Amino acid sequence: MSALWIVALILCGGSWASGQALAPTSTPAQQQSPVPHVAPVQPQQVDWRVKMGVRSFQNSARVMVIDKVVLVPDGATYLDEVGMWTLRGRWPVLIEDDIYTPLFVRAFKPSKVIRRTSVGALAATEDERRVAARNALTRAWTVPGSDANPRTPSEAFASVRTDPIGIVFTNMSDPAWPAAVALAAGHGQVLNWIDGSFDLPSATMTATQLQELSAHVEAVALATKLPYAALGDVIDAVTICQSMPAKAVVAPGAQWAPPKNFPSKLGEPIAVTDALCRNADGTRWAVAAWIFGSEARSAYMAMSSLFLTPRSVWLMNTYPTDGDWGQYAVTGATTGLATDGYETTEYSGMQTSEFAWRNLLMGGFKADVLYMNTMGNMDFFNLWNSVAAHPEDVPLLNHPMALHLIHSWSLTSPESRETVGGRWLENGVYAYAGSVFEPFLPAFVPPAKVAFLMSNWVPFLVASRWCEGPLDATWRVTTIGDPLMVITSPSQPVPARGATFTVNAAAGESDVKESARSALVAAKSSNAAADYARAFTDVVHYGDDVLAVQLWSIAASKSPEIAAACAPIALGSLFRQRESSAFLAAYRLTAKPSPSDQDMLWHLFTPQLSSIKDRDLLKWFETQVRPARPEIDRARLAPELKRITEEQGMKQ
Repeated sequence: MSALWIVALILCGGSWASGQALAPTSTPAQQQSPVPHVAPVQPQQVDWRVKMGVRSFQNSARVMVIDKVVLVPDGATYLDEVGMWTLRGRWPVLIEDDIYTPLFVRAFKPSKVIRRTSVGALAATEDERRVAARNALTRAWTVPGSDANPRTPSEAFASVRTDPIGIVFTNMSDPAWPAAVALAAGHGQVLNWIDGSFDLPSATMTATQLQELSAHVEAVALATKLPYAALGDVIDAVTICQSMPAKAVVAPGAQWAPPKNFPSKLGEPIAVTDALCRNADGTRWAVAAWIFGSEARSAYMAMSSLFLTPRSVWLMNTYPTDGDWGQYAVTGATTGLATDGYETTEYSGMQTSEFAWRNLLMGGFKADVLYMNTMGNMDFFNLWNSVAAHPEDVPLLNHPMALHLIHSWSLTSPESRETVGGRWLENGVYAYAGSVFEPFLPAFVPPAKVAFLMSNWVPFLVASRWCEGPLDATWRVTTIGDPLMVITSPSQPVPARGATFTVNAAAGESDVKESARSALVAAKSSNAAADYARAFTDVVHYGDDVLAVQLWSIAASKSPEIAAACAPIALGSLFRQRESSAFLAAYRLTAKPSPSDQDMLWHLFTPQLSSIKDRDLLKWFETQVRPARPEIDRARLAPELKRITEEQGMKQ
């Protein structure tokens, strides 16, 4: 066993049961407060990671969450709506789409879903967009009706005696800017900029590019005039909301260069997020994370972090349970999380076999958080007994999900759905600790350690990193999402939501549920496909799968035009409710199934292929083979085609 590995085990700190609580919990009397109470303690008594999590939580919990979700059609309207947040109240704002909108709404379960019409286009210039973004941040930290009239974010923070907890960087021409504005406003962070653009996430930064980015990030931290150079001071989080390479090569001797005993070859890359925020001696002054993607997805990732309260945790172990591998098993995490009140489900051994995994894919994963270990590469991950699964086998999600994935290479090309990590992100993971290259096992924090920290106020992505000591080298583990996202223990009370108020109502608002009712009334009289489709979209985006299934039974009984118009909208609800026959009927009426639709088809029916008696139906499945790796679907279909041919031959 290497010295590095021994240090890893020492730093894991033993079993969950023997670990000391890292932060005090509230008493029953204190739980009457709408904001969960954390008893005051001396700074030296508390782990800096706990202080970070408590600060993050308190910054968020000081503002009432209004019980509604607002759907907007574009970035300009998003900025206008987020610009209505104040210290009186805030609420989730989503750029409406067919994947992330219902995914979030199903988890948040608001009393109202509001849709807005567009306010027009974003300002034409980068400078004008920056001014609008900073104005939204200023308003978010203003108390309406108070004597203070702050003109800048720094004045707003000063008026409520709050120091920013971190810095968020973006470029207002990059589609990830909605996450930056929301995370700065939601947590109380400095909002700053990156000029220009980078290569795709699958590319590799040069040593010069990494040096320049690192210098820029630290210069902005220095310019805040707040303590930042040590963990546990004031500035402890940096979030880059912009497309950029996930990995970088480093110059020998730089502060982020791997240690001399790091088992890598010259020129092999490290993770950009692990290299950022390092002092000259290589120690870390903040924890960095990263968000990229479309405007709709980046807004969804930020809102999931700010407004959801994860409770359901799945833990999947495909590793051997003995030797070094056993140190990264999930059993210790399961025991601790269950003790703390999380809804835990562990899958180990044959429960992670290929057969079991395919059955779990039917209807989508229902977990809020997933801890998983597996071996593999960017385009496959091993299940039990080293049976390979592929990006096609990455589950669809019923809820937004946070993921700690011990696996090699999953995020080396995270913008591609043909990689393991890219498919997880596309399917709705909003916080993700994973690797950009061969990481080496000690690069990962063992699941039991991550879970222990997570349940003790440490932000999820911070818990997923070695941040101090001998293992705080620059590894190949990257963190995607909000580094300040805290998954509080169920033992902590959840602040009550406020009723929707009309002061901030904007022009062009409509209630989505009422819109669905109006569309159904119109459809009843018009019998028009467009009215049925409009009603169906509203029901799905409102998050009511049960009603959507009922509505499909009505639409399917109408004209072929109505059924065809509603079919693609119905697929997700039918899939999640495991309505196999109805799903198949709707799918076959869908003119151009999306890649996600194809995944639903195969996830729902692969375990059922052996029970199909209709040869023509099995032959039809051949026409739906997914194009990236057709051999995968064909291999699963071939024995069933052979079976049905032999059965029919015997009958003849």
